[in-house]
Amino acid sequence: MLTPKQRQFLKAQAHKLKPVMHVGKGGVTPAQAAELDVMVDSLELVKVKINPNSFEDEDSASGALCAAVPGLEHVWTIGHTMLFFRPSRIRDTRYRLPA
Repeated sequence: MLTPKQRQFLKAQAHKLKPVMHVGKGGVTPAQAAELDVMVDSLELVKVKINPNSFEDEDSASGALCAAVPGLEHVWTIGHTMLFFRPSRIRDTRYRLPA
């Protein structure tokens, strides 16, 4: 569980990032969850965008992704863009979270 100070730090780090995944009309699929699991190991901090034509809202999409990807933390949502974080399991983390 992230503290408010850690969330603030991650939001500041994510400001320059572009979305790496888009959730379309079909909603969150198992293939997208598997791909996000691989991406988050290398990137650690990822943005996911919900397309306007999607039938899924941001809350249900973030819940589905967090349930499907072990250890994934939902950091923040603004508009149709969600931010997720998980420390890398294959190398040292890039983001040293404040205590």
